Amino acid sequence: MGGRLKADLTRIAQVSRQIEQLANEFGQATKLTEGYQPALGDAALASALGSFATDWAIHRARLLDDLEQESKLADTAVKAYNGTDDALAAALRKQQAAAG
Repeated sequence: MGGRLKADLTRIAQVSRQIEQLANEFGQATKLTEGYQPALGDAALASALGSFATDWAIHRARLLDDLEQESKLADTAVKAYNGTDDALAAALRKQQAAAG
């Protein structure tokens, strides 16, 4: 007991922003098969590429959801740590003022 938790809040906040930026990049990515199907010529190849793009869109949506959740989690952690630190500091100041 009596262990200490040390967190690099600046780094956690940076990670949160980086995850958010990564999610934005994925979100802005265009659909993989746009414009390519007519040039493929082979219906089977176009179908396979279409299936791949559909699967990718599903997985990309899941990835975006996960990235958003992770970014929010990191941001919430920073806010919680800062809030706890502020509350503890205020309690210590109050105790010191009362002690005189």
